Amino acid sequence: MFADDKLELSKIFSAVTFIKLSFALLLFIALAVSSYMITEIANNFALLTLFLILSALTSLLPDYIYMGLENMKIIAIRGVAIKAIFVSLIFVCLKSPEQVYFVPLFQIIGSIIVIIWIYFDLHKNQNIKFTKTTLRYRITIIKDSAPYFLSRIASSVYNFCNTIILGFIYPGKAVVGYYTSADKFRSLAQQGCSPVADSFYPYMIRTKDYKKLLRTVLILEIPIIIILAICFIWSDEICIIAFGKEYLGSSELLRWMIPIMALTLPQYMFGFPALTPIGKAKWANISVEIATVNQIGGLIILFITGSVSAINLCILTTISEVICLSIRIATLVANKKLLKNEPKTF
Repeated sequence: MFADDKLELSKIFSAVTFIKLSFALLLFIALAVSSYMITEIANNFALLTLFLILSALTSLLPDYIYMGLENMKIIAIRGVAIKAIFVSLIFVCLKSPEQVYFVPLFQIIGSIIVIIWIYFDLHKNQNIKFTKTTLRYRITIIKDSAPYFLSRIASSVYNFCNTIILGFIYPGKAVVGYYTSADKFRSLAQQGCSPVADSFYPYMIRTKDYKKLLRTVLILEIPIIIILAICFIWSDEICIIAFGKEYLGSSELLRWMIPIMALTLPQYMFGFPALTPIGKAKWANISVEIATVNQIGGLIILFITGSVSAINLCILTTISEVICLSIRIATLVANKKLLKNEPKTF
């Protein structure tokens, strides 16, 4: 709707950037206050601050603008290229645990370069610039994006809950490290699938081409399943290469996480990209909220029955992901009359 209105895009860009910086400032204040109350945070305050800065910088990438313009190529190529260079520096330069500060530092430098590069493109080639916005306008932006924001928070909550409860039940045990290491592959799958769904979102709003969406999911799932099959067969070797021999215990957990990774792309694609064009975006949020309730409820049951284990957490997470995807597909099926270019599958 606003793709050709550069002034409106500039206002949205300016308001969103201001809001993100405000949230980052609030988080830093919370971190500083916590450091006075929690010794562990005080002892690692500098490192945590660096990671907070990294998160804030990452959030400032205006990918939503390029999504709306249906031009993700620029931000994808430049972002991946620069970050790949600086992530590589981590493996080359880090020689001891004492150099852990270089991990966020290198990524911060890479993020700053990406942001400068992308903002320059916005200003010069897209004619989108920082402009003054009112408090009322910023509040409107927050209200309009609140459901999507809460949905993202909810999905993050039950992923973090797994690690937290494992750390509580098995403090200092190797199983926690095994789980978090294997979980990095799940995070990698999400990072790979998210841009695909994000780039499809504006396209679906404009065209409602559900046949193409379904076809894309089916085509992309083929290489995904092949890659996951390789991970299942050679999980031992993959974990040793990725984390070292001491993390061989992550191998079994990686196998249990494969169903979760297989569900990632369809879950993303049948979420906001598929449901928003037919006015059912709220069900993308509701599906995540129900999955979160299932996850937290399952964690409580596992805790009460003394059945908490890394494998059980993988199974529970898979069930939650299936519930989320099922609700989204059921919503599409229930509203198939609203689908333009309706695929026969529905």
